[in-house]
Amino acid sequence: MAIFDQAIRRLSLSLSRRRSSLSFSTLSSNRLRVCVVGAGPAGFYTAEKMLKAHQGAEVDIIDRLPTPFGLVRSGVAPDHPETKIVMNQFSKAAQHERCSFFGNVSLGSSVSLSELRELYHVVVLAYGAESDRALGIPGEYLSGIHSAREFVWWYNGHPDGKNLSPDLKSTDTAVILGQGNVALDVARILLQSTSVLATTDIASHALEALEQSYIRKVYLVGRRGPAQAACTAKELREILGIKDLYIHINEVDLHKSPEDECLKIIESIGGFMSCFQKQLLQHLLILVQISMNFTLFSSGNLIGF
Repeated sequence: MAIFDQAIRRLSLSLSRRRSSLSFSTLSSNRLRVCVVGAGPAGFYTAEKMLKAHQGAEVDIIDRLPTPFGLVRSGVAPDHPETKIVMNQFSKAAQHERCSFFGNVSLGSSVSLSELRELYHVVVLAYGAESDRALGIPGEYLSGIHSAREFVWWYNGHPDGKNLSPDLKSTDTAVILGQGNVALDVARILLQSTSVLATTDIASHALEALEQSYIRKVYLVGRRGPAQAACTAKELREILGIKDLYIHINEVDLHKSPEDECLKIIESIGGFMSCFQKQLLQHLLILVQISMNFTLFSSGNLIGF
């Protein structure tokens, strides 16, 4: 609350003296004044470039959240700490003598774009997209259907995701539309042992819910076959690394595409499967190619992402 009050007080001071030399950082009038809206990767990379390219520039970064780093904090899977190392680089930028970060400042309510343009020489909008794209699929707003953004924010502790309460107890099956890296992140979080997840920085409320989860089957659904999936080889290897995981791919869906590392891994799964067909394993991950709509979920026996 103190951070919020301080930011708003300084913001109000800036707006009331918009024609003076003051802004968020009490800037001198002969310096290039830059405001970056959005404290995620795009915002911090922009700030870094501005500070290096213009030795006299002073940069203010504002964000509607109280904390910086955007998707690095709330979008990267909790078991990918190596990806989050970039926060160290961003922290150095935020601690630069010519850079300031202001959280709890919302564009449109705390301050308008026109007001920012009066205060600064340059205003960069780097806040990205925070809403979901409507698919226009029948039943997409049924209970038990969640966007990947919502679910990822939920397990990463994003303030906007804290009230999400995915029902992980009424069914043993989850369906994920998509076969990219985020889809595999969601599948991995649902299927990974909670003892492993407990060693990560996953949100405590998500870990508690996953400890009580009955989800044992996950379907990855794509418009095309698994050979054309948009995921990376690294993500595929991580799925294969989950203990007691049985992976099934319909051979008819393995339409050949130009050979790459992902395709080789997917094809190798066929040999992996043949070794364990008769072994009872805890989890099941199925990659399929079908067309569908969300009304299939109306029975309440599935949870969808």
